[in-house]
Amino acid sequence: MTITLDGPAAPGSLRRINRLTILRLLRQMGSVTKPTLAKTTGMSRPTVSKLVDALELDGLARAVGATQPTASGGKPAVLYQFNATGVRCGAIFLRVDSAQFAVMDGNGRALGLIERTLGPDTRPGPVIALLIETFRELLSMLSLTPDQLIGVGIGVPGLASQQRGIVHLAPHLPDWQDVPLGEQLAQALDTQVWVGNDSHVQALAERQFGLGRDGKEFITVQSGIGLSAAYFLRDALYRGYADTAGEVGHMTVQEDGLPCSCGNQGCWETLASTTALVENACHREQGGYRLPDWLSVPDTSAERLATACTLTHHEITSIASAIFAAARDEQPDAQELVRRHAYHFGVGVANIVNALNPGRIIIWGASTAGGALFLEGVREVVRSRSMSRPREVCEIRFSQLGQNVGLLGAASLALTALFDGSLAESSRA
Repeated sequence: MTITLDGPAAPGSLRRINRLTILRLLRQMGSVTKPTLAKTTGMSRPTVSKLVDALELDGLARAVGATQPTASGGKPAVLYQFNATGVRCGAIFLRVDSAQFAVMDGNGRALGLIERTLGPDTRPGPVIALLIETFRELLSMLSLTPDQLIGVGIGVPGLASQQRGIVHLAPHLPDWQDVPLGEQLAQALDTQVWVGNDSHVQALAERQFGLGRDGKEFITVQSGIGLSAAYFLRDALYRGYADTAGEVGHMTVQEDGLPCSCGNQGCWETLASTTALVENACHREQGGYRLPDWLSVPDTSAERLATACTLTHHEITSIASAIFAAARDEQPDAQELVRRHAYHFGVGVANIVNALNPGRIIIWGASTAGGALFLEGVREVVRSRSMSRPREVCEIRFSQLGQNVGLLGAASLALTALFDGSLAESSRA
């Protein structure tokens, strides 16, 4: 969300824009003086001084020292910077089988973390109850109250409207259709809540803290049980007309292919997800599943696998993780599975490169555990299947934000609201 003005700015709105400008510069420039801010923005020195003083009073700016006296005897100037420790925001990242919770400061540093596995019932009611209970537990653990947060951001694995806080559809979670998640969490937690698609929030994390900080246009691609993407173009996250942009996992890559959970058939997800990887490794022609002799997965029941019609999300995640680990240990069959997985993943990435001509593609999620074997496999397919010009200008890399990238993205929903002036827009509106 961004501030837009229809017609001349009222005095109050102009002060708000000036305040946001100073706040952004304090964050971007590090330690900086009031005169430098005035010169950079073109504002008068008295105006800048009042704005910085007000931000300091609100805990968003702090004095961190002074410049050296000039040779001509000029007085030292006070240096100010964005006070990241004065900002606290909640972050929740919902996966298909688990949820992560954190409170973070303005630099994305986690003050506290909790992870919970979802129960067997993943319908909206039980899951939302778990989210509320666990986040309250985290606040209590940190001796914080909701009014000490600027709000809570939550990333969800499905189609979500950030403006309305509604999850319209989560293909891998039953009965998640038009769920007013933002409203329910805001009422229960007594704070502002922003809801975003999991890929969208990950792109925000890259822009705020990761490989997207240099301003280069980029696309993030999620790997794992579900595949999706997010587009950061012209220094803004492109959400689409109805906030659903990026569902590339459901683009058709095989017209007569396997049925997909979305109702279509031949979706990219049916070939390039970790579900497909595990199916290739373990599914038996006569039905059921069996682990290859070279693969060991703790807490996996051979009896259950043998009679299972489908695998649980937890089983898929565990088995895929074990396959990637075996490939890293140079087990030949595991390496061949990962090469095949990378091939199918690379086909979809090549389509994205051709369609959108990004400067950078950032891959995140479960398949990054495939390491260099997976990444080089994807790059090779893109080299062979995409057009020369878009291929030449696009680099393909793994995210460097680690396991908490989703939480950083969820926190970025709140931080983005702070820095673009939409903080007062509650999901309850």
